[in-house]
Amino acid sequence: ALKGHNSRIFAVAFSPDGTMLASGSDDETVRLWNANTGQCCNILRGHRDWVRTVAFSPDQQLLASGSEDHTIRLWEIQTGQCRTVLSGHKSWIQSVTFSPNGKILVSGSEDRTIKLWHLETGTCLKTLKGHTSRVLAVALSPDGSLLASASDDQTIKLWNLETGEVQATLNGHTDCVWAVAFSPDGHSLASGSDDQTVILWHIAPPDPAPPRMILAGHRDRIRSVAFHPAGTLLASASDDETIRLWDAATGECLNILRTKKPYEGLNITGVTGLTDAQKLTLKALGAID
Repeated sequence: ALKGHNSRIFAVAFSPDGTMLASGSDDETVRLWNANTGQCCNILRGHRDWVRTVAFSPDQQLLASGSEDHTIRLWEIQTGQCRTVLSGHKSWIQSVTFSPNGKILVSGSEDRTIKLWHLETGTCLKTLKGHTSRVLAVALSPDGSLLASASDDQTIKLWNLETGEVQATLNGHTDCVWAVAFSPDGHSLASGSDDQTVILWHIAPPDPAPPRMILAGHRDRIRSVAFHPAGTLLASASDDETIRLWDAATGECLNILRTKKPYEGLNITGVTGLTDAQKLTLKALGAID
């Protein structure tokens, strides 16, 4: 267990070579960890509110962090110094991602916009508008040509990164969309929603109404989706306290990963001396009544 933050941890990201882990927390800090030893290498301070998202640059020289203080900070990995503060969003930053060539940073915000930042100058190149509610996640295709954004407006938009134009709007979810991820070949896009489903969209070439596969099984909102590097597996993480592994070709659920609760299966039926609050706590920890 990696211990050090003193409040909720909202975001984690591995460095491209897998040797470092970054974490962002409600305690307003970003921590860098040695992924092999679990040792905290540095604590990055500067944000003035919760840190919602973190991402490494492809060359591992920079770390981007987005916060509820409406700013994005670019940190130098080697020194831990903040190189640039990117200001312009009018609300919380929910998601950041680097372009594959490392020259552009993309950010999605609760102000309903997406911004493209030029990293050398720290200037905003474009502001993309189209969603009618907060933007909760952004992801770039492996070749950097296509941007996907997920929103509380129940849609996913596909943008041409060069022109900033919407190429397609994907409708299918019936509630807030929290997560998007491209497959390694860029031909598929996965999305996770409050409607408790994962949708696998086939977008090669992008189509206004691409074929889709709905993956059902979770019992609460889906917060995150990720493809295996080989592209054969898709993982989804949910508030139902499980991770599901899906066959990316067929949509079959191959495995459900779940941690056993401390009082899993403990029968407290008829047990006396417990207050209602204590019973609720025990049941939340796995007891049955």
